[in-house]
Amino acid sequence: MLDDIEKLLELPEIREVSTQSLRAEGRVPRLPQMPGVSVDKFFMSNAREIEAAEYAYAVGIAYEEKRRRDLIMRAKARAAARLAQAIAEYRIR
Repeated sequence: MLDDIEKLLELPEIREVSTQSLRAEGRVPRLPQMPGVSVDKFFMSNAREIEAAEYAYAVGIAYEEKRRRDLIMRAKARAAARLAQAIAEYRIR
C-alpha cells in the first residue's frame, strides 16, 4: 500500500517546451529566410546602419593616425641612421 501511495505522489517528468528544444526535437520546423527582407524596417531607427557608419568612420580616423605616426617614426629612424653614419665616418665628433 505504501508503494501505491509513493507512485501517486511521484510527479511525471516535465518536458522542456522552449522553441529551441522543440526545434531540436524536430517538432517546429525553421522557416527559410526571405531574400532581401530585414527586420530593421519594423523598428523606428536604422541603428545597425548608424553603428556601421560610426565604426567605419572611427576605423578611417585610426588608419590616418597610424599612417601619420608611421611617417614620423620613419623620418626619425632615418635621421638617427644618418647621425650614426656621420659619427661612424668621423664627420661628427
